[in-house]
Amino acid sequence: MTPYRVVYEAFLARITADEWTLEDDLHIVERDWEQLLDMAVFRFKYPRVSLAPTICQCHCDPDMPPCPPQKAFQGDLDDGEIQLLALYMKHEWIKRCIASWENIRMLYSSKDFSQANFLAKLVELEKNVALEVHKAEGIYDRSRHKRPADKFKKLAGKNV
Repeated sequence: MTPYRVVYEAFLARITADEWTLEDDLHIVERDWEQLLDMAVFRFKYPRVSLAPTICQCHCDPDMPPCPPQKAFQGDLDDGEIQLLALYMKHEWIKRCIASWENIRMLYSSKDFSQANFLAKLVELEKNVALEVHKAEGIYDRSRHKRPADKFKKLAGKNV
């Protein structure tokens, strides 16, 4: 099992967002991350492990009370799955930022701020992340344990 928290950490390492620092309740923040993760799971085309959700209850120390239950994936995700899910989450988050740019433009009311330029930069960022996601999907789809998958070795003329 892989806890959702592992994917959240990979996602947060890819962004610099103050969006969640304004919220005092961690439960609300984690619910938002979970929604982004749900969108990421939906976009994951051919996972090699189960992305089905489950609840895990760890019993790390027998002398201590059990940790609170936490959501996890049924499968043991490797770094490829974790990073691809984090990229999908980042892409969904950026698309949400573009959709709500109207809400954040009020933060920049100075004369030096160009709304059109700001939106153009957000759209360009989204395109770059979409390309990054596409490349990461290709790497994940064509490799097993950082080596080419058998069907791609055959395409290269190698006997498997």
